Amino acid sequence: MPKEDERKLAIMQSAFTLFGQVGYAKASMKDIAAKAGVAQGLIGYHFGTKETLLVEVVREWMINRGMKAAFAQIDTQASPQDMLEQGLRHVAEFRKSNPEWFMLLVSLWSESAGNEKLAAELLGIYKEMKAGIIQVIDRLELPIEAHEKELLASLIQAVFDGLTLQAPTLLNEQPFSYEQISQSIGWILEGIQSRSSNKGD
Repeated sequence: MPKEDERKLAIMQSAFTLFGQVGYAKASMKDIAAKAGVAQGLIGYHFGTKETLLVEVVREWMINRGMKAAFAQIDTQASPQDMLEQGLRHVAEFRKSNPEWFMLLVSLWSESAGNEKLAAELLGIYKEMKAGIIQVIDRLELPIEAHEKELLASLIQAVFDGLTLQAPTLLNEQPFSYEQISQSIGWILEGIQSRSSNKGD
């Protein structure tokens, strides 16, 4: 890997750690640079602003290391319930092994509340995530229309966010058990199949 790419990744890793440990507002560019072992000006060169760095870090961990990695592990020959369960299991494990993710995402949510540019970036990230989820839903060959796939994708996104929000629970190492995830997915799919059967009557 080229030295320049190594430095960029080091900056992103440092930002992920510091944003996750102390929050976006308290993590300074100086501290991020020091932790990454690079000159502070290099952050500006690669990312421009602290806001852009936050967005890129969230996109990297949410889309590339989170969603894409989850989908790469899904057994496309499995049943629809098993496929969705595999994806949600990955999310649960990802959140558990990356405790900084909770603070990172909360930082982006809170900073977006009063910042139109960040809000637009957050919306873009969620659209990317939803598009990926719809690709998986398409493989399930469920008897639902395109707009219903969008609704199902939104529901799955809400589950992802719910797992994130429960991640810091100190007394519960695993916010959702695999059995709970499986049962919940079963309810969703049973509802879809039941409604489809009723339509056919």
